[in-house]
Amino acid sequence: MKRNDYCRRNVQRLICNQHLIAVLDKVDRSYRQRARSRSKAMVTVKSSQKIFTDSEVATLTGICIDHIHKFAKTRHLGFIARAAEAAGKADNWLFTLSDLMVLVTLFPKCTH
Repeated sequence: MKRNDYCRRNVQRLICNQHLIAVLDKVDRSYRQRARSRSKAMVTVKSSQKIFTDSEVATLTGICIDHIHKFAKTRHLGFIARAAEAAGKADNWLFTLSDLMVLVTLFPKCTH
């Protein structure tokens, strides 16, 4: 008489399904957390203010100045800052309102 492994295969499938459900639940939780943090990312500025310094951007967004500078270089943000850098004033980076919106949307707050 030949033994059937039907029960063992079903148990293995059940374990795999439970593992898959746990992984999907973890992914879903992290997605919801990221969506929640993005929805909280709101910056309020005066409508008359058109130009922002790097320290103002850091205060408004919660992103440290080093990360703002690196991100601005890689994404070509702060075009006025590059003009100021060419003139020899590289101390203060300047950003427009649209640059600020891009930073808030694409870059998360710093945790350090």
